[in-house]
Amino acid sequence: MLHIQDMSVLMRHKRRKMTYTETDKIKALAIVSIFETSRPLSDFAACVVLNDGAGISYGICQFTHRSGALAAVVERYLQNGGKIGTAVLSGALLQLSRTTRSAIDLTANDAAVKTALKAAAASSEMRDAQLTVAFDRYLKPAADICVKRGFMSALSLAVVYDSIVHGSFEKIAALADKLSSNAAEKMWITTYVRRRHAWLGSIKRLSSTTYRTKFFLGQIAVSNWDLKMPVAVNGYRLTGDIISALTTLPAAARPNSDQPRSQAASAQPQQPAEIALPETRPPADIIHAADEAFERVESAVNGIASRTDRAKSLWATIAGTLWQTIWAAIGLIAGVPREIWIVAAVIVAVLTVIYLYRQHVLGRIRESSAAQQGEK
Repeated sequence: MLHIQDMSVLMRHKRRKMTYTETDKIKALAIVSIFETSRPLSDFAACVVLNDGAGISYGICQFTHRSGALAAVVERYLQNGGKIGTAVLSGALLQLSRTTRSAIDLTANDAAVKTALKAAAASSEMRDAQLTVAFDRYLKPAADICVKRGFMSALSLAVVYDSIVHGSFEKIAALADKLSSNAAEKMWITTYVRRRHAWLGSIKRLSSTTYRTKFFLGQIAVSNWDLKMPVAVNGYRLTGDIISALTTLPAAARPNSDQPRSQAASAQPQQPAEIALPETRPPADIIHAADEAFERVESAVNGIASRTDRAKSLWATIAGTLWQTIWAAIGLIAGVPREIWIVAAVIVAVLTVIYLYRQHVLGRIRESSAAQQGEK
């Protein structure tokens, strides 16, 4: 009976952790934000109109009108019972839900809506709305993957989230699965980060981003799986005070600051802290499609280069043969001594052979490079 009770407690603890706490999520968001913007703090009240047709960009994640994220934030704020600017924002919600050019331009020019958004940022209801939408829209795919794989640590969540934001998670995960099939969480994450570090370093356009995997490898080396603060993220000192400032409620208002939001105390109004989360990004499938498209273009270019090498070699052979034939005919007609004709023919032949050998070596180098890219 005691054993059964112990197992029951363990399973309840695992289920609670599998949901990931708000603190775990904010750590992941802040770390990736530093990777992306070099700082973890921004402004809940930030409100500008973008010149790329996206309309109003608002808050910690640059929630835009065109993406639908701004409407989601306002809707959540109203559901939370927000009081500041409620009349204006509730009246604008229908317009915000429309993503036509005319609707975007009309709202972007509405000074009352922008003023209401800035003012509402001072409330805990708006802070909660922004964090909730950020979690649901941007962090949820990473959390779902971690839950599916049985991962529970904050470090694992940050690793997966960073990979989804940066791209090619599925590709490297497949390699990690082959090398560490059925491995425990820490072993799999360690294998994954090492493989991703090697992969990033092997690609010229991505090699400058290995600071991301270096950070994770450093935390793995010291067994900081819970991402206890402080940590140095790409030269930025991320502290516990900063993480606490990113939460919707002050730590004193929480019965347990590591409990999920559903178990926390009711929100208390306070002044907004600043936060920086990754700017709004397209869905992961679009990122991966773009990455694959780049690789297809790169492969096509390599193929064209290889075919060009073969074409150059062929034409060099034809040109050399024709030149020797023409020189022989001219020498015969002009009565050039046989010795001079033979020396000139040998020189032309040697130059042709050297050129052909050069093209052959270049072709082998390109083929070797393409093969290495294919293995990765």
